[in-house]
Amino acid sequence: MAGVRGNSAAQFPISYNFDLSTIPALEFDELDSGNATDLASLAGKTVIVGDFVQSGGANIPGQIAMPWSYVDIYAAETLMAGRTKLVYPLVSLAIVLVALLGATLLPRRRRTLAYFGIVVAIPVALNIAAQLGVRVYGADALAMLAIFALFRLRARWAAKFQLVDAETGLPTLAALENDGEVAETVPAIVVARIHRFEEVRRSLPRDLHAEYLLRITGRLKAATRDARIYLGQGHMMVWTLAEKDPALLREHLEGLRALFSSPLIVGDQQVDVGITFGVDISPSPNVARRVASAVAVAETTNETYEPIAIADTASEEDLIWNISLQARIDAALASNEIYLAFQPKVLIQSGEIVGVEALVRWNDPERGQIPPDNFIRQCETAGRMSQLTRYVLEKGCLAGNAFDEAGLSIPVAVNISATLIHERQIVDMVAEVLDQTGFEPRHLTLEITETYRISNLDLAAGVLHELAALGCKISMDDFGVGAASLEALLRLPFDELKIDRAFISQMLVNTKAEAIVKSILAMGKTMRIVVIAEGVEDTGTLTKLRESGCIVAQGFGISRPVDFETILRNHNLGHSEALRNMV
Repeated sequence: MAGVRGNSAAQFPISYNFDLSTIPALEFDELDSGNATDLASLAGKTVIVGDFVQSGGANIPGQIAMPWSYVDIYAAETLMAGRTKLVYPLVSLAIVLVALLGATLLPRRRRTLAYFGIVVAIPVALNIAAQLGVRVYGADALAMLAIFALFRLRARWAAKFQLVDAETGLPTLAALENDGEVAETVPAIVVARIHRFEEVRRSLPRDLHAEYLLRITGRLKAATRDARIYLGQGHMMVWTLAEKDPALLREHLEGLRALFSSPLIVGDQQVDVGITFGVDISPSPNVARRVASAVAVAETTNETYEPIAIADTASEEDLIWNISLQARIDAALASNEIYLAFQPKVLIQSGEIVGVEALVRWNDPERGQIPPDNFIRQCETAGRMSQLTRYVLEKGCLAGNAFDEAGLSIPVAVNISATLIHERQIVDMVAEVLDQTGFEPRHLTLEITETYRISNLDLAAGVLHELAALGCKISMDDFGVGAASLEALLRLPFDELKIDRAFISQMLVNTKAEAIVKSILAMGKTMRIVVIAEGVEDTGTLTKLRESGCIVAQGFGISRPVDFETILRNHNLGHSEALRNMV
């Protein structure tokens, strides 16, 4: 019928996008009557003879129970029009999947518009394809779209369920974190920490738990009427305030604390409520991070000493830096960004260098000098203190060898965290470094920092005795700070102690500080151990120490931490000249 010759077994999709009225149909009985007009209308045309269908037959788009010959007619029209192109199911399914994946990457508001666009585009695309004579199999894509829609509706329902606490009807932290207005206006986020929360709940009947929470929120709203109170985990309640001035915030929250000085009435019981606050006033639009920051600082508060705490206003970039600091430390050690500076210890009378303290420093290519307290504490938290200590030990011993070769045979002191002397691993580490570097053990001083953190003095004594047996000197750093200093001095084998700068810096203005320093110097003389004054910032303090009988000192007033070459250069200048040039 189409006049197309080819493989009789070839298959192609039939297009039913032809107007049925353009296909004339005549009853055979009419032609049989010999009507000349009807016969004339058939001149030059192809006539298809089909069965008359009373029931059954072919169902085609828009028509039912049609003679099967119509299927052949539409097929012939399809061939003659060249509408035999076919888009396979996997192609349409892939297009829809890609569109859905792309939509999920958009922000929430744009994502909704994208979903709407996909739904509208499907019938439009099918209609355009039909006009172009392209048959599209879209059933699989539509099924996938329906399944995706069901999952999204379920997720939206679950998210909405999470936004409201079922027991009290209060909005949850999830509602706050998803609040676009808070992200745009960036108000202060306040977290109220309810003390003894679980104890009170255990003492109340279960049917009063919700009332207990609602009574608390009611009192909170008495001072912040327009605030929307969000319920956090257990003992936390959160709201926002437009005010971000720290002083005004503290004043407001102190007044709020005063409201809780009188007990709540829950049922027929009086309940005392202890409450403290954590606040985040950072400028970040990241609500979830700010809530977490306020919760974290609220956890550090207590009713007696610090009832109100404001989170550090570090930028999000700074926080990301701190989080990734552990990995950065490893890279910095490998690239020598972490290095040693040396602070001289000198005889006060003559200025002669009698030792150096190896101090770790970090010069980051992007941020410059990183404060030692920052990354050292991070090392302890991340369990990397052993790696950093070994690095400092190795570099310090190698520098000691270099000093000796240059004619300056002096002890090198290395700081050892008190957290490391609870295990014998530090003994093996020091022994290995001494063996590898060949450094003279008697020239290595191990300064134990923060001795108040030693939790087991008996265990620490055993480890320090083993370190002393290697030939090293053991020094107590920051003496006088921490409740355990005197007990540690009594029970641990120290050859040296360093008076903390907190006392040295006050000698000229505080007679108590001067008396404490003199007492420590006298105690050291009686115990026959070396006493070093650290933190000497000026010549007046240095003179006072000399008059008090102190022999060795270090500090910025004598020399800042400097590099290896500077130590040698000042040593070669002579003692008096060195004191004038090392400051």
